[in-house]
Amino acid sequence: AKPQVNLHHTDWISENNHELQHDCLRVSASIDESNVNREIISYCMNDLSSKFHIKNNDIFPNFTFVDLLKQNITSQQLYLWSASIDLVELYQFYLNQLSTLNDKSLETQIFYNCTLPRFGSMCQYEIIYYHHNQVSLYEIIDDYY
Repeated sequence: AKPQVNLHHTDWISENNHELQHDCLRVSASIDESNVNREIISYCMNDLSSKFHIKNNDIFPNFTFVDLLKQNITSQQLYLWSASIDLVELYQFYLNQLSTLNDKSLETQIFYNCTLPRFGSMCQYEIIYYHHNQVSLYEIIDDYY
């Protein structure tokens, strides 16, 4: 199985406009299987998100949580599709609470299904060193370094 790369801390908000790390990629420092030391490196954006206006676009398909549920999509599938960890956890919470609380407040949460080399909670990032034979975000990053 190949390692998976997913964004972390995509829903962090700075209430006092201090610099805040967000949209972090966590990758293994070494892919050498003989290396017994395991190290994870985080690459994070640290600009204030209020400086940027990320527009919704219809270029990439997007689905509400209720759409995903109707298609029997699991949180594991979202994870494998490189959805952010925050979104995967929120979707699993949504699935778990449906059977007990029937709370519909999360139904309108949206998953953007990005196409490589785009990624991010709204497909707002793009890796320019992309070759059509690369099939995952991990491969793009691994091949680059």
